[in-house]
Amino acid sequence: MKIKYLSLAAAVAMTFGLCATPSFAADKINVLVIDSGSDFTHAALNPVANANKAEQKGQNGVDDDKNGYIDDVYGWNFVENNNTLVNLKDTPPQYDTVLKLMEYLGRLQAYGKESFSAEEWSWLVKNYNNPKLQAWVGFVGGWAHGTHCAGIIALKNDAVAMNAIRHIQTGTSPAEEAKEALNSIKHMMAHRSRRSAKVSMADLEQYFSQLGQQYAAQVKEKASYIASLNPRLINCSFGTENSGLLKMMKGNMEQWGFSNPTDEQVQEVVNLFVTKAFLPRDKALFSGCKDALIFIAAGNSSENLDGFVTSPNNVPMTNKIVVGATDEDQKIAAFSCYGVKTVDVAVPGVNIYATYPNQKMGYMSGTSMACPNALRYASMVLEANPNLKPVELKKILMSTVDKKEWLKDKVKSGGVINVTRAIEAAKAVKSGKTVAEACKLARKTVSDKVSRPAKRTRPDLKDPVVKKMYFSNVY
Repeated sequence: MKIKYLSLAAAVAMTFGLCATPSFAADKINVLVIDSGSDFTHAALNPVANANKAEQKGQNGVDDDKNGYIDDVYGWNFVENNNTLVNLKDTPPQYDTVLKLMEYLGRLQAYGKESFSAEEWSWLVKNYNNPKLQAWVGFVGGWAHGTHCAGIIALKNDAVAMNAIRHIQTGTSPAEEAKEALNSIKHMMAHRSRRSAKVSMADLEQYFSQLGQQYAAQVKEKASYIASLNPRLINCSFGTENSGLLKMMKGNMEQWGFSNPTDEQVQEVVNLFVTKAFLPRDKALFSGCKDALIFIAAGNSSENLDGFVTSPNNVPMTNKIVVGATDEDQKIAAFSCYGVKTVDVAVPGVNIYATYPNQKMGYMSGTSMACPNALRYASMVLEANPNLKPVELKKILMSTVDKKEWLKDKVKSGGVINVTRAIEAAKAVKSGKTVAEACKLARKTVSDKVSRPAKRTRPDLKDPVVKKMYFSNVY
C-alpha cells in the first residue's frame, strides 16, 4: 500500500473537516487533555482550543485573570511551571525522517510486512536500526503524545472546546515516578525505629500510605486548576504498567529482606504499593471533577488487568471509563491490556492518523490513541444531550456497544462503541426515558455497524523482527 503525502492545508481540510472561520457557541463540550502538552498553534487544533479570553486579550507576562497562572491561554505546563504546553524549539533536526519512520512502523502494525516493497522494507530496517533515529522516535513519542491525543478528539468534531495541561515529562517513562517513590521509601526505612531482618507487610503499608498522603498533597494545586477549567470530559492516556513495576519491586523486596520472593508475593506488594501510594494521588487529582467523565487508557503491556491494581485505572471513582484498543474493530490489538472486570470498552487504536507538533500530521498506535477516540465519541453523545451525568454517559456508551465474540472475555461491556446508537439513547433520555429504557430502545432502532471486509493482512508476530518493531512503536 502506498501512502500519499498531503499538504497540511489539504490534510486538515479533508481529515478534520474544519471550517475556515471557526466560532464558539456557549454550549461547546469542555474537554481537557492531561498529557505531555498539546500544540494549540496547530492549524487543526487552534479552531477547537478553549482560549482563556482574559489572558488572550491581556498583557503578556501579566496574570490578567489573577488565577495565579501567568498567560495560561490554553492551559498550564505543571512540569516546568509555565504556559508553554509544547516547546516547538525541541523539534528534532530530522523531524520528517522520524515521522516517516513512525509512519512505516504504524503501517507494519496495521498491514504487516507484506504491505512494503523491497525498497521500503530495506529503508525501514536500516533506519529502525539507526540508534540516533531510534532515540528521536522515543523522544517524539512522548513530546508529541498530547498533541496527537488532542488531534484524535478534534477529528471532524466541532462540538468540543479543548484545554490541556502538561502532566507528563517528555521522554520520561511513567516507571521513573515509581522508581523515585521506591527510593524515597528506602530513605524512610533507613530511619525506622524498629528494625528487623525482613520488612513486614504492615511496615510497607505504613510507608506506602505516607507516600500516598504526600503525593495527594502535592497535586492539590494541580487539582484546583483542573477543576477551574470545568471539563465535562478528561483524557488520561498515561499510567504505570504492572509488568514494569513487578521487575522494579522484586529487586527492592530482596533488599527489604524478602528471600527469593515468589511472583505472587511480588504482585501482592505491587498491588499494595499502587493502592496506597498512587491511587490516593489519582483520586485527589480528580477530586474537583465530579461532573466530568474521565477516560483512562488501559495500557499497552498485553496483560489481563483483572488480578492487578494499576494507576490510574483503579482509582476508586464511578465517573471513569477504562478503554482498550482494537485493530479496526475486528480484533483486540496485540498490545492492548484487557480485563472483563477492569476494562470497560474498546475502540480502534492501531495506526491512528492525527496531529503532531509544529504543523505536522502522522500516525501513532496504542491504547493512548484508543482513549481519545472513545472520548471523541462521548463528546458527540453529550452534544446530543448535554444534561447527561457522567455515570449516565458511561452507562450509555457501555450499554449500546456492538457486542463482539472476541471481546466477551476481554472488556466489561463485551463490545465496541456504537456512537450512532449511543446518540439515539442520549436523545431518548432527553425526551424522558430512563437510561435503561433508552439503551434498550436504541438497540432495537439502531443496527450494529457493518464491519468492513478486512483490508489488513496484519503483521506476523511470530517473525521476531516484525514482533520487535511492532511492540517498539506503541504509545
